[in-house]
Amino acid sequence: MQEILKFIRDHREFAITAHARPDGDSLGSELALATALKQLGKKVEIVNADPHPQAYSQLPSIEHIRRDNRLRGKYDAVFVLETNELARTGLTGLDQHFIINIDHHRNTLPFGNLNFVDAKAAAVGEIIFELIRQLGVTITPDIATNLYVAILTDTGSFQFSNTTAHTFRVAEELVLAGAKPADIAQSVYMSHPKSKLRLLSRVLETLEVHPSEKIAWVLLTQEMLRETGANLTETEGLVNYPLSLDGVVAVAFFREEGSNRYRVSLRSKNNYDVASAAEYFGGGGHTNAAGLWVDGTFEEVRDKVIAQVAQALEE
Repeated sequence: MQEILKFIRDHREFAITAHARPDGDSLGSELALATALKQLGKKVEIVNADPHPQAYSQLPSIEHIRRDNRLRGKYDAVFVLETNELARTGLTGLDQHFIINIDHHRNTLPFGNLNFVDAKAAAVGEIIFELIRQLGVTITPDIATNLYVAILTDTGSFQFSNTTAHTFRVAEELVLAGAKPADIAQSVYMSHPKSKLRLLSRVLETLEVHPSEKIAWVLLTQEMLRETGANLTETEGLVNYPLSLDGVVAVAFFREEGSNRYRVSLRSKNNYDVASAAEYFGGGGHTNAAGLWVDGTFEEVRDKVIAQVAQALEE
């Protein structure tokens, strides 16, 4: 981290991006880092390929994020947050820039010119918290709110096994700095549009359970999106509902991306490792949350993925 701190101090113009289809950790971390850099007198721009889910529309300064498919300016460096490879940002031309890679996925390669990857961190927000603190920046209520959202969402509301005593210590400091847990929870988890609940209803109708009763899965099709009027940002969090079943320890959420192509999100309880199943297909993630893409008919994809998840649970 010391090299990154020195680079920040020695340079002035930065861009920040993260993985496509941003979530709470990527958005909260981007916004907190941008605010901190601006406190230091730096020029900063956040550029994302995709829009943010409505649940994060109240994050401080989120209106300053620019949507684009590439960077348009000249920067001393580009921070790439919470992604295991440049292609996952959805932005073209990043390889022409000096890259500072900050992540916590265990399969992230050192693709940046400077890299800081801590697989033990519960969220990139934890890493950004430490970076900001070492920069000597005051953690304002806005920074605290964004970092709290990053950690809250990437730990499954402090339910995943990546949640540690350190995670709670950081959360405490953020609350003391002005983050308001009740307000944040209401904004993130209790402010959904009607179309999302209609979509949830359709998705849960597809619920299936493995004969072992340890694995469950659901399917989201393009037709469901059209019929409910929902958009892709409203699919966030749907994967967690089957995990509430008694006895189920792992779930798969199959999302139809196009003809014979599926995005699969995996979640698990306790220390059951679904990341190993995702890695088998070239994906990745964390012990309790991972993702992958697979080509084939739904039946083919389902059978291959569920078989791999079942094998992972045996290991």
